[in-house]
Amino acid sequence: MPTNRPTFALTTAALFSAVLLLNACAPAQSGGPVPDRSTFAPAPGEIFKGIDDVGDMGLWMITKDLKNATWLGEKYKGRTLREPINVILIDKFAPTPEAATARMLDSMNKAGYGPKNGHSTGYSGYLNGRLYAQYPQGDGEAFSDGHWWQSNNHGRMFGPVKTSGGYVFIGAVSGEDFRLFPTPGHPFNNFMVAREDFADKLTANTVFKKKGYIDFKAKIDTATETTADHDGCAVILVARE
Repeated sequence: MPTNRPTFALTTAALFSAVLLLNACAPAQSGGPVPDRSTFAPAPGEIFKGIDDVGDMGLWMITKDLKNATWLGEKYKGRTLREPINVILIDKFAPTPEAATARMLDSMNKAGYGPKNGHSTGYSGYLNGRLYAQYPQGDGEAFSDGHWWQSNNHGRMFGPVKTSGGYVFIGAVSGEDFRLFPTPGHPFNNFMVAREDFADKLTANTVFKKKGYIDFKAKIDTATETTADHDGCAVILVARE
């Protein structure tokens, strides 16, 4: 008599692995008390100073443990992967930080990068002397153009910060793939393609328009650590209305 037990077993295994993946993508929990963000001080050489309309900016996304983000510790071609800040948004028209935040969130949705779950959270970005917590703020959320179970571009924004140029957000955007076997997770794909897609979608669909790039020379290529395809630059987008 025919049986569907092998199919059932395979389906069960896939579902179980998917549950494990959800756990793997949930916000990482610290083994002890989370450090106070106000105590953070970037290492020498990890700040780019005097950016027009922005100020002094940290070069890397920071974890809740106040360390440079490294793709949750997953190696890229055998090396530690450092996650750069590669986006700057400047809003000269928002009258308040609340308005700037609302305009940024609205732009993410209009660009097709609305908040989606299945991502690690708790990150910060350093700007003008302090850390700013990430947007989106939902549990397990990042701005993304696709779901966690498929390849997607995703990112987080940090701010807003009032400067001479208006309200500023900085961000880290990257592309990831989906892996179910042998270990559930989101392997790294790229920084450059995701950054350009993010900037192009914002430019085409929102008040933020691409102005140009700033070269932080934030590239790492050593025997133990890398920034992969990152060119060391951040794209600058400025609100036009």
